[in-house]
Amino acid sequence: MPRSSNSATTPRPAKGERRNRDAEVMEAAVRIFYEKGFAGASLQDVANEVGVLKGSLYYYFDSKEDLLLRIMKESHIQSEAIFERVSAKGLDPIEELDELLRELMQWYLDNVERVAIYFNEGRRLTGERLEEVEAAGRRFEQHLYTLLARAKKSGAIGDVDLRLSIRFILGALNSVPTWHKPSAQRRLSDKAITRQFASMTIKSMSP
Repeated sequence: MPRSSNSATTPRPAKGERRNRDAEVMEAAVRIFYEKGFAGASLQDVANEVGVLKGSLYYYFDSKEDLLLRIMKESHIQSEAIFERVSAKGLDPIEELDELLRELMQWYLDNVERVAIYFNEGRRLTGERLEEVEAAGRRFEQHLYTLLARAKKSGAIGDVDLRLSIRFILGALNSVPTWHKPSAQRRLSDKAITRQFASMTIKSMSP
């Protein structure tokens, strides 16, 4: 149910319209939060970007913090889909690690705005919302740990500290918004970046 004081005068969107507008609302929210920051952005800004009344947004989420949570959750859902897709191929551990690192880096390159929001604005979440996102982050790290442990057991990587290796991988991925400018002319293609990232990471852990 909407919680806006304007909801009584805001027409409820039809079911099909609501479904079609959902992706548009989320894209607009990502742009606004990225450009203005969570504190500087407002639901009115998002409504203006989409071209709807502010009250209409309350049929998609209950508050600005819920909208931020939605962005964070979608990011984890997409990353978990990458883990599942790569794992389903039945590759040996080092091949799976190589492909996973490439796919993860490509997602980060494709979603610079989402990544920046996640790491710059995640601290704005509170209570159960924060706990939910932190739990998703732990699942992400556990996926990596499990794969690295398999690669280490097979002898494909050396006697490295797996937790430290995860910090190394995440540090590289999370820094993407600081150096990747999608609209700028670049010397390296995305394919070259993903290949080099996977290669350097695996070599750093070689026996």
